[in-house]
Amino acid sequence: MSNESPRRGFLKTATVLVGGAIGAVLAVPIVRYVIFPVRRRIVVGGDVPVPVADEGAVKAGAPPLRVQIRAPEQRDAWSKVTDVPLGAAWLTRGADGQVRALSATCPHLGCAVDFDPKAGHFRCPCHTSAFGADGKRISGPAKRDMDPLDTTVEDGKVLVTFARFKQDVAEREKA
Repeated sequence: MSNESPRRGFLKTATVLVGGAIGAVLAVPIVRYVIFPVRRRIVVGGDVPVPVADEGAVKAGAPPLRVQIRAPEQRDAWSKVTDVPLGAAWLTRGADGQVRALSATCPHLGCAVDFDPKAGHFRCPCHTSAFGADGKRISGPAKRDMDPLDTTVEDGKVLVTFARFKQDVAEREKA
């Protein structure tokens, strides 16, 4: 049998419960601080449409137009950077009049793809992959066509949404 009075037992239990509650209240902000920014979208700016050219600069039947894609602003959990280079794209106008963008990154190993106006198609200078003017694979070690980028035209401006894709795989997957 215990010599402890019921009052003393109650005070011990109450003290433990109050101390536990205070500890839990203090633990919540500490845990949030330690795990920040887990499960939050912290990089902002690289996945929005970016104006790259005037619509009139992309002519049907003309060679593709190479444009730089630069995010006006990119933020992460700790910093903000302006005018961030993301990559490049080739703009073409199809027979239907639609402006399209192809990533200037070779789907084989990521080299910069150039347009050869004499041959009338794209070439990768690193590993001899070749792509038609529409981005379809012609030859070389690349396992797929050039990667298309989402493109819209608003108020006479061509807007492109930049994306990175996994390299040297047959199926197109975003990286």
